[in-house]
Amino acid sequence: MGLGLAFKAFMKAFKEPEKAKQFVEDTPPKQVDYADQSHLRLLHYLQQASRLIDFLKEDLSAFNDAQVGAAVRKIHQDCAQAVEELVTIRPLRDEQEGSTVQVHKGYDPAEIKVVGKIKGEPPFTGTLVHRGWKAQKRSLPKKTNEQMLEVICPAEIEIK
Repeated sequence: MGLGLAFKAFMKAFKEPEKAKQFVEDTPPKQVDYADQSHLRLLHYLQQASRLIDFLKEDLSAFNDAQVGAAVRKIHQDCAQAVEELVTIRPLRDEQEGSTVQVHKGYDPAEIKVVGKIKGEPPFTGTLVHRGWKAQKRSLPKKTNEQMLEVICPAEIEIK
């Protein structure tokens, strides 16, 4: 290393002591935290498939129940198909809701939520209120760039 380069390094360290300290301590620079945007990508796909966001943001007070029902039927069908393509969802329990079920000792609280008058330790006997849902296949496409994607659906302008 030449004397000139050593002098430049000294001056740089003198002017920017924090960077010099970081270099000497070999501390990696702070990383920019790009939050997981998968929820926005899912909304994007549901908007593309069924205009779900348009429906949710619409003021329905001016429409009668039959009109809302007709709109919901198509949105439901399109959303269900899009969700099935991206995330195959299946029930956690095979029993029908309302049936009597056993909760065995060592159950997974992430899969079973025990509610009501709970006394003692499992096993418990109770009524299945909700079967639960579990993702069997997850195929939401990965983020393709580092850009923060806040635009779920761009504005659409038709030029005539």
